[in-house]
Amino acid sequence: MKKGLTVLLAAAALAALLGCGKKEAAESGPETIEMWGWNAGEIQKLMDAYKEKTGADVILNYSAVAQAEAFQKLQTIVSSGLDMPDVVPSEVGQRGTMLALDIWEDLEKAPYNFDVNLIFPYQQALLRNEAGALVALPIDTSSAALAYKRDLAEKYLGTSDPQELEKMMPTWNDFVEKGKQVQGASGNRVFMFASLTNIFQIASGQNPAPIARNNRLDMTPVRAVIQQVVKFRDNRTSDNITEGSPAYNASYVDDLHIFYPCAGWSPNYQIMPNDPNGPTHVWGLMVPPEGCFSWGGSANMIPKKAKHGLAAYKFVSWFCSNEGTTWAYDNLDWNCSSVEAYKQSRLAEYTNSYFGDQNLGAVLFGAIDTINVRPVSPSDVIIQDTFNLVVENLNSDRNLAADRAIALFETEFRNKAPDIQ
Repeated sequence: MKKGLTVLLAAAALAALLGCGKKEAAESGPETIEMWGWNAGEIQKLMDAYKEKTGADVILNYSAVAQAEAFQKLQTIVSSGLDMPDVVPSEVGQRGTMLALDIWEDLEKAPYNFDVNLIFPYQQALLRNEAGALVALPIDTSSAALAYKRDLAEKYLGTSDPQELEKMMPTWNDFVEKGKQVQGASGNRVFMFASLTNIFQIASGQNPAPIARNNRLDMTPVRAVIQQVVKFRDNRTSDNITEGSPAYNASYVDDLHIFYPCAGWSPNYQIMPNDPNGPTHVWGLMVPPEGCFSWGGSANMIPKKAKHGLAAYKFVSWFCSNEGTTWAYDNLDWNCSSVEAYKQSRLAEYTNSYFGDQNLGAVLFGAIDTINVRPVSPSDVIIQDTFNLVVENLNSDRNLAADRAIALFETEFRNKAPDIQ
């Protein structure tokens, strides 16, 4: 029996040793980064380039998740206790609500030690939670300006030169007055904007004061945004087409709407897809009245429970490096976020065939240091949903006055967030 027990113990020890050897071998192989997102093709190309440039021994396992479903999917994973991915993306509208969950790594701390000087100063307010921790890294810049159809601007405003248009309309009051003239000259057919949502996007982007912060609601910026939307509606400076509808998409090629908010991603993801056979209109880009603003933008977060958090960080932080941003610009036509990269003239001189030979970078990146943004907050999803409801009501009921629309916002917000003071 002693001899048999000795053999069994030796066999067990050998099995354990072999098992440990297999585990170590498995861990010494490529790390598999689990990542969610909605740009599978582009992200895989970025991963291939990252591996080639850095020699990283990693594999990307990419799961397609629709932008609108990312937060709901995250909630399901957290509440069910399932394994977290290594990288979770977010759009700015959902980000504050997602960042409020205490599940993210602080990327300024060890072992990550991200240097915020690599990215543009305005972006930090979009990447920090309410405690001030940097828990997200930007994928792209989100500076935005005003795109316009050059032929319609020439016809109705007398010039298509962006600098002349900027001088002509330095304030939104000037813009509204020109909109009235366009309406009169066109028999009330031509509008400056296609949708009231466009006005909301710009007005919200140019009013950076927090709406809900530290559990308190401030209605002052809400009033400013809603009053601006109502002014454009009542002066027929904007049409009432629902943004994202087939009619709105078709407006990019019609002769009835002149201006559109335009971020760095807009030419590739909005203008060109809606005019796929080539530019029906040659476009221009100008600094809007009262300055450029931030619109949209994507970022990546790394969960505390990520199995390969450091490997994931090295990949997504590469987007913010000179090398990564330059590669994305050259190969994907993406405007990633390295400050150093934009010191190269060819990145600063961003062009797009639909805009002729205009240097879009002079507008989008030239004023990027002047942009102020509203910090993200845990209430952002509620704020966005409530604004959407109010703008929809202003659009459908042309008699809904600004004061009633402001009261509607406050009532709906308090119904959805009764604990906020």
